[in-house]
Amino acid sequence: MLDAILTADLWFENMLFSIRTPFFLDVFNWITVLGSTVVVATVTAIVVIILLFSQRFKIYTTGLIATVIGASATSYILKILIDRVRPSGLIPSAIETSSSFPSGHATLSVALYGFLAYLLCKIYPKNTVLISTLATLIILAIGFSRLYLGVHFPTDILAGYIFGGVWLLIGIKIMTLLKTNDIVR
Repeated sequence: MLDAILTADLWFENMLFSIRTPFFLDVFNWITVLGSTVVVATVTAIVVIILLFSQRFKIYTTGLIATVIGASATSYILKILIDRVRPSGLIPSAIETSSSFPSGHATLSVALYGFLAYLLCKIYPKNTVLISTLATLIILAIGFSRLYLGVHFPTDILAGYIFGGVWLLIGIKIMTLLKTNDIVR
């Protein structure tokens, strides 16, 4: 089974390598930054500060922080424990020093942009479809950028999406419990 997964991962990476162009390398290098630790931490900090000044939406800070920190810690710990090597040879277009599994960019993008979409849907319920669609496109673009740049295998991205999604659900549940129990105002 693992051999079949590895074979599929390598086939997909080689297929993307065969259609790589300088223009799209530039495009996906910009997109991948949206899922970087620095951008995720910065956006999270800015949103937390904004939410803390809002009486109505202050409660969401706990859920957002739990989601992003939990996703980040899970990704970091699993990278150390699993220690999967990244694609090699001519495939990578950038040098990455951490392990491949799971993709931190995919994990953090689901955690952050998923929670932001959840929050924005609460604030602007009439725009739920638009907000959800935009968040989904951002998350998918970040994951695909990691594949196109050749720094991850598809299973790394898929696992990142799953772990980020689990933390997104945990963060939303924490926030919902706090709100239900009227612990935070």
